[in-house]
Amino acid sequence: MTNKSQPLQNSLTTADPLPHAVARLPKTLKVLHLFSDWKWTGPAEPVLSLCEALAGKGADVTVAFRKAPPDFLERTVEKEAKARGIACYDGFRLNRYFSPRDWLFDQHAIKSYAEQNRIDVVHTNLSHDHFTALLSLSFSKKRPLIVRTDHKRDGTPYTYFMGWAFGRTDGLVTYSRRIMTHDVSTFHVPAERTCVIPPGIKPYDGPVQNMKDTFGIKPEEHVIGVIGRLKPDRGYDSILKAFRLLRDRMDSVKLLVVGRSSQIEKSIKEPLAELGLENDVILAGYRVADYFSVISTFDLFVMMRAGSDGSARALREVMAMGKTAVVSDKGMLPELVEDGVSGFVVPFDERVLADRMEILLRDNERRKLFEENAKLIAREKWNYEAQAEGLLDFYTRLIALGERGGMIQFAFKNRTRRQGDDDEVNKVI
Repeated sequence: MTNKSQPLQNSLTTADPLPHAVARLPKTLKVLHLFSDWKWTGPAEPVLSLCEALAGKGADVTVAFRKAPPDFLERTVEKEAKARGIACYDGFRLNRYFSPRDWLFDQHAIKSYAEQNRIDVVHTNLSHDHFTALLSLSFSKKRPLIVRTDHKRDGTPYTYFMGWAFGRTDGLVTYSRRIMTHDVSTFHVPAERTCVIPPGIKPYDGPVQNMKDTFGIKPEEHVIGVIGRLKPDRGYDSILKAFRLLRDRMDSVKLLVVGRSSQIEKSIKEPLAELGLENDVILAGYRVADYFSVISTFDLFVMMRAGSDGSARALREVMAMGKTAVVSDKGMLPELVEDGVSGFVVPFDERVLADRMEILLRDNERRKLFEENAKLIAREKWNYEAQAEGLLDFYTRLIALGERGGMIQFAFKNRTRRQGDDDEVNKVI
């Protein structure tokens, strides 16, 4: 495809926010988003939706991705980008697996593309494209600014190489203040070069069908929903144990698990059998066509750990459809669910989780109030248009600041916390 095409108080900086910075943008801001994957998973959807919104605000945005194998029939970044009319480029290799030939190819190709197209900002999203962009553009005559969004669930862990990369990065974006706090203290990113933007969501307002008959659920039975890749690190053991406790206290309740994984035996089926829940837990598999109809079946939603990208898209989709949730206090989950307002936030304790689920299932009035609040929060705060405005303002402030330059040594000073690090984080938060 060849065609290209109220500001948020979201920065963590206490420096001059340049309120009139939008007027100082280049006539048309040119942004190249890099995404070194082809699978429709993790951060792929938020990256494309953000690019779509940026283009709608007048920026000239192109997304470059790794091309999918020709025989891959499921959704890919390329298919979705073209379906949305997003300007895209597949001339880079962006191979995050060991391939010196592809890596060397991109060293020349990205630099050449950025110079020929006069790119103002190269926005990286994964560690591979982050490194690749830095290496490729280090000796460019007019280097574009390099920005990184940290999509990792708990923030990027420190390594020597990540210290090198973050030390040369001009701007850092996260969707979570917790993740930004981690990254600022780990890599000593200057406050004025950080930006927290709200996660975006596209609320579904289309038709839905009653799925209870499909899953053999009786009309009077309550449904607790779980969605995600069914891996052992997502807290499903705690959910199943809590559901066992709840099932002992309440009749007419089912647990509906949506998702798939090659590790489903270990994460779901084995503990399910050990707990004797085979007749009360329904494995719905991976859903596409009727995904939102399945969500409409839930009475409440549970999530104990977000996926590897940390943005908890399933949770946000559920809340946007007016469903309340019980989540753990891990990662950015407590930033999405307001405890006692739109749902409950609990520790990793199956007894507490069971108690909160029981409260919401028995107290219809409270559940309905939480549902209304969840829908309102999702639709007012998690807006790609507002996200794009906030990011454009951040790009503009970075252009005013210029390349990071002399700040690069920060990432290598003392891996341990220095005196004053806590003050630095508190000041920017």
